[in-house]
Amino acid sequence: MEKEIIDYNLWQKLLSGDRLALNIIYERNLSPLYQYGMRMLQDEDAVRDCLHNLFVKIWVNHKTLKPTDNIKYYLISAFRNTIINYKTQESKFQKVDIRDNEVFDLKFTVEAEYIKKEEQNKKILQLSEAMNKLTPRQKEIIYLRYFEEIDYDEIAEIMDLSKKGAYKLSARALEALREILNVDKAMLLAVLLAVKA
Repeated sequence: MEKEIIDYNLWQKLLSGDRLALNIIYERNLSPLYQYGMRMLQDEDAVRDCLHNLFVKIWVNHKTLKPTDNIKYYLISAFRNTIINYKTQESKFQKVDIRDNEVFDLKFTVEAEYIKKEEQNKKILQLSEAMNKLTPRQKEIIYLRYFEEIDYDEIAEIMDLSKKGAYKLSARALEALREILNVDKAMLLAVLLAVKA
């Protein structure tokens, strides 16, 4: 509840033209947006261009934006649309839809500060290999749900699904991962949470 109030107040300041609020929103959300964009585009320059376009558009249109109490959700949804528009322009104005034929890259960074035990390293590598066997949509929903912790209503809007469709896609993705890794559901969720930590 407290986060919603903070997000709401910060967004209200942005809507009233507070440039410092825009800077705070940018700083707090840059890393997750950049990571999400890299998974969709795999091109640093393109992701930076899309991020720049998103925040310029937010600032230019700040007086007409609607209130929100969940800035992260708002930004991921708007950023996804920015990326789709970018891909549409890049493909000479063909309609681009992020579906199973598109790429959504979900590789895990294996850094020494996060890996304290060989066992965890092995689990991360196994999960990464298993994720590569999923469809791009399945990878995207796992990323949004378990790494960005976005709820199913918001995921449904971001991915242009019904809420029921988001639940089904998530369940199928988890089941596919569970089968690939040959673990029970509880162990799979534990691995996903360990990788996110």
